[in-house]
Amino acid sequence: MGRTCRGICEMHEALPAPNKIRYEIGQKRCTFCGIFMSTCDARCMCCKAVLRTKPRSKKK
Repeated sequence: MGRTCRGICEMHEALPAPNKIRYEIGQKRCTFCGIFMSTCDARCMCCKAVLRTKPRSKKK
């Protein structure tokens, strides 16, 4: 069974912040839904995908 975005995540979307500090202030990103959330869960409440807690690349 595939993942499906049901739109629940849009109600829990995080407040705007500079992209460089989003992960530092505790926001997590769902790669499937494509939005940042402020939650303590490890999975997206909408599609149950694992949330990203670190940026993909570290720029120096």
